[in-house]
Amino acid sequence: MSLPPVNPDKTVSGIALDPRSLDRVVPESRRKDGSVRKEIRIRPGFTPQEDLTRFRGSRQTQMDRVALPKGHILGWVAPSGDNKPKPAGESSTSKSAKKNEKRKEKRNKMKEEIIKASWEDDD
Repeated sequence: MSLPPVNPDKTVSGIALDPRSLDRVVPESRRKDGSVRKEIRIRPGFTPQEDLTRFRGSRQTQMDRVALPKGHILGWVAPSGDNKPKPAGESSTSKSAKKNEKRKEKRNKMKEEIIKASWEDDD
């Protein structure tokens, strides 16, 4: 049997295992005014409130184990490396997008004609 560590780990409530007697104790500590608090022995089997974990039922623990990472969306699949964006000139556009493109070109031509006409009138 190995000996416990010289500086034992403390629980949340401050209880540690005494390396000499192997009893659970709250080790002695020093107050701000310099006086020393006595070491307090803890009864065997006693667990303070702050050391208790919150009760989780079997279904809750199972749900915790199978829980998705934060921010994960069900059904979403990351895009694979095969899907590369096509260059702008070669992209396939829908029928309505083609119509809108033609209308835009026509509007731009009309604006250019109006601008040319206004410059020619001033001469």
